[in-house]
Parts: sequence; C-alpha cells; structure tokens
Amino acid sequence: MAQSEPAEPRPFPARVKEVARGLSDHPRLKEMTQQEREDVVEFVVGNMLFVLLHELAHTAVADLKVYVLGHEEDAADDFAILRLLKVGSAFTHRVLAEATKGWFFSARRDRNDGEPLAFYDEHSLDQQRAYHIVCLMVGFNPDEMVDLYDEMKLPDERRESCKKDFAKASLSWETALKTHHREVDEPKTKIEVAYGDGTGKLDIFAQGFRTVRMLETVAERISELAWPAPFTLEMQSCGFINARWTDETRKLTLCYELAADFAELYHDFNKLPMEKRERERASVRSSAPAVVSEVNRHRVLNSLRDDGRRCPHRRRR
Repeated sequence: MAQSEPAEPRPFPARVKEVARGLSDHPRLKEMTQQEREDVVEFVVGNMLFVLLHELAHTAVADLKVYVLGHEEDAADDFAILRLLKVGSAFTHRVLAEATKGWFFSARRDRNDGEPLAFYDEHSLDQQRAYHIVCLMVGFNPDEMVDLYDEMKLPDERRESCKKDFAKASLSWETALKTHHREVDEPKTKIEVAYGDGTGKLDIFAQGFRTVRMLETVAERISELAWPAPFTLEMQSCGFINARWTDETRKLTLCYELAADFAELYHDFNKLPMEKRERERASVRSSAPAVVSEVNRHRVLNSLRDDGRRCPHRRRR
C-alpha cells in the first residue's frame, strides 16, 4: 500500500496558538486566559524571530560578502524589519510590534537596574531600535500605519522622512542581494535545522520552538538565496543569553536562555490592567484594516516611550 504524503505544517500563527494551549497547566500561566497565553507566546516568538533574522543579516554580510555602508548592526535591523514587512501578513506585523515592545521593555528594565547608556556600543540604543522599527513600518505603508504613527507621536516631518528611510533601506538590501538570488533551476543550498535539548526550566522553550517550527520556516524562506555553502540554524542551551553566527562552525545559534529572558521581560513589564486589555481586544475585533488593528493591540508602547536605556550586548545582538 502506498504511503500517504505527510501533512503540510499548519500556518505559523496556528502553531503559536497550539503552544499556548499546551501551556495551560504551567504554574505561571495557568491562571491566564488562552488569549493571554497566546500574547506571551507571541511576544517571545516574535522577539526570537526578529533576533534570528537580524543574525541572518550578519550571516549574509559574512557569507555573501555584502557591502555595508554604515553600521552593520543597523543594517541587520533593517534586514529583519524588511523581511517581515515583505511577508506582509497580519502576523508578521504583530511580530514587529512585539519586537518594538521588547526594545521598550528592555529600556525600562535597564533604567530600573541603573544600567548606564552605552553610547559607545556598536548597537543603537534600545529606544532608537524600537522607533526605527516603527519608522520603517510607517514608511512602508503610511496610510495603513496612521494609527501607529499617531500612537507613537511622531512629528509630521518624521513621517515624511520615514518614507525615505524605508525606500533607502529597501533599495539598499535589494541591491546588495540582487546578484545572490538562486536561479530557478539551481539546487537549494542545504540549510540544516537543529533543536537541542533545553536544560532544566529551558525545556519548555525547546518544546515550544519545535512545535512552532521557527527554524524550518525561516530556512525555507532564505533558501531563495544562493548561499556559497551549507550551514545550520540551531537553538540550544548555551549557559548564557545571546545569539550569534560563527564562521568557523557555520552555525547560527539562538540560545534558549534568550527566550527565557524575553519571557521574564514580558512578565515584569507587560502590566496592562485586565479591563484595559479587554477594551483593546474589543477594539481589535471591530477595527480595520487588519494591520492597523493588530498593531493597536499594543497600546502599551506609548506608556513606555520615555524610558531610554539599552540592554547589554550579551542579551541580544
């Protein structure tokens, strides 16, 4: 008897919901509603996805010998933002909203911890990175992002310059990668994916990311490029908080400790009162277009916008 073809993986957002349902008995989350658990999972997954794409930009610079005019870390942020905007779904726009929240939360945490601003660092300050995400989203589609623009209180002249920023960033990466796209009849470069075991409390993140299939999803997306040699996307327990591309091993590694750090960040700083959450959910269900309504779920951004601090390099790259 012929074997049936394996079922296609469910859409990415459906897998996020599945992970959230599986956390209904978790001691820290069991008192939450299903929607609240989904919000936590989306925050962690969204921020990890942003980091993964950011690190892939470093991979492209190293592997494809892409020119970088300016700060490579800023260009890597552009790459992550543009890739998510290119997908164009409500979910990928939520990912960008979650990444924006992540930078604001990180700024607030560092302020509370008394961390000094690292003006010398190769990365921009946390709030600058958050606003840059917002700016490119507004520049991408000023009409649909008008609510986000108003929420973040960007001046009119900045909205206009955001359109230019988006156009320049988009053209720069398109030009840089133009000669590196795989021909239709050219075989795909093998991109391995690996989920290591999560030690101790990190096991829940290992299980969750296997279910979400984040690495597989990204590997398929970036197979459009003609990478010069196979490489690996992996998640593992590292013993520290970070993500990195390593030339010698040809591995891009995301540490489960980083995911745990994002979970702590959400737990400590997502303090919207329950009644406000319900009002916002009602607004989301009744508002349009989809992109605007999804971004409007995160009204917490405006309450965080004045806390300027950055996270140490070890937390995120």
